[in-house]
Amino acid sequence: MLTPEREWRRIAAWSYVAVAAQLLLTVPLAFALNIGKDDAYTLASTGQGAAYALHQAIFFEQNAPLYFVVMSLWRAIDGSAPFARLFSVLCAAATVLALPALLRRYFASARHGWLVAAAAFNPFLIWAALDIRLYALVILLSTLLLITFHDAFLAERRAPQALAAFAGTAIAGMYTQYYIGFLLAAMGLALARRRRRAALREYALMAAGVALAFAPMLPLLPGQLASFRGAFAAPGSPLASAQTLASILLGYLFPVDASTGAGWILLALLVGAVALGYLVLKSRSPLEGGVIVEVFVLSAAVFALVVYLAQERILYRHPALLFVPALVSVFALVTLLREPLRGRVTAALGVVLLMASATTLVGTYRPLAKTGDWARVARYLRSQAVQGQPIVVFEAEYAVPLAYYYRGPNPVVPVPVAVNFRTYDVASYVLRDGDQVSRALERVPGTHRTIWLVAGDRCRAQNIEYGCDVLERYVREHYRVLSTRAFYGSTVRLLAAR
Repeated sequence: MLTPEREWRRIAAWSYVAVAAQLLLTVPLAFALNIGKDDAYTLASTGQGAAYALHQAIFFEQNAPLYFVVMSLWRAIDGSAPFARLFSVLCAAATVLALPALLRRYFASARHGWLVAAAAFNPFLIWAALDIRLYALVILLSTLLLITFHDAFLAERRAPQALAAFAGTAIAGMYTQYYIGFLLAAMGLALARRRRRAALREYALMAAGVALAFAPMLPLLPGQLASFRGAFAAPGSPLASAQTLASILLGYLFPVDASTGAGWILLALLVGAVALGYLVLKSRSPLEGGVIVEVFVLSAAVFALVVYLAQERILYRHPALLFVPALVSVFALVTLLREPLRGRVTAALGVVLLMASATTLVGTYRPLAKTGDWARVARYLRSQAVQGQPIVVFEAEYAVPLAYYYRGPNPVVPVPVAVNFRTYDVASYVLRDGDQVSRALERVPGTHRTIWLVAGDRCRAQNIEYGCDVLERYVREHYRVLSTRAFYGSTVRLLAAR
């Protein structure tokens, strides 16, 4: 039988195997997938140096600036989209490598190799790895925060540099995504609940230092919040905010894609959850990793409450900072069982999560394209379009990733207006009447008996209706459809004027 020390070394070694397997998936996909709308925005915001990236992060992206500045420096090495995506790929891999260090600090027994595997291939982490946005970095920073929080405030023997490491990670986190503050607040509440007064005093001093370092961003926050508050419907109650957050977190933890026919996996998860609850009620074992469970619950509660009070909406990607705490908390609950049942349930949970992840990943990446399939759309237009045929794009934001790939002779015409890259205003992309299409085409010199119409599948985002019905009515009244070609998440039509 292996000693605990050798068990921990085995899990650390297993993390390298998991990362190698993860990279065999993410690196080829990083080069194969087209960029999406948000990817294109990042490329536009980070392609003209660090100062420009800082400005765009704050005033166009309406976001914290650190990721965008770092990305601008990263892209100085290689400006291509696949290389930009590799930064997120490496952040996701680093998260998996950091998990054994996290588990060793919070768990007495080395029984969570399955957690490392489940995290490595979780579809949300893979999605973050393949997104040219800040979320993979947020997941990594939240993991490092949990590690340095233990070293700075919970460890029996605290190294002198532990507090500085935690403070530095906290500042980096706040300058990457504001929501990291919810995790920091939960950590302070956890210390207060444990009545660790000396640690709590140190934490308060550290938090004051983080707040001081973050102070330059405070005057900018109201404007950034107002920009999104005006565009999308806010939660109607704290309960609505909590329900949305819970639904998103459940999707992180139990990644079942119904389109893959994996309903039986969801059923197994539900049955397993009921059985685990029953066994936990019967068990008298202590809970390992209880601090992480507490920090997760508190940070989720603070998240839901503050988002409601700020009247902001929660999107699928926003709670990325809770991904690792949520996953660790699920495996922590299994420690309430006694051995050998604990080991068997942990293995069963790991196997079911891996199976669910595999079915979802296959369904998601089988097309080898992100929604819109803009690289293939651009190749099709280059091969089929002749000069003098404008390429009308709806909704307007899709023109940004399409223009990244299309280098043909015809102008790309966003409808109703082009993205101005100064102020993000999603309401301006709503098509309200057909005259907006006519006015957009009038800006292109010449007469256009035939045009190409590229439309994405999205007609609605939150409470925003983009006006697909208006577009289709305009097409029926003014054009004949000569050809139609469907792509993954988009459609290309050749239209002739009536």
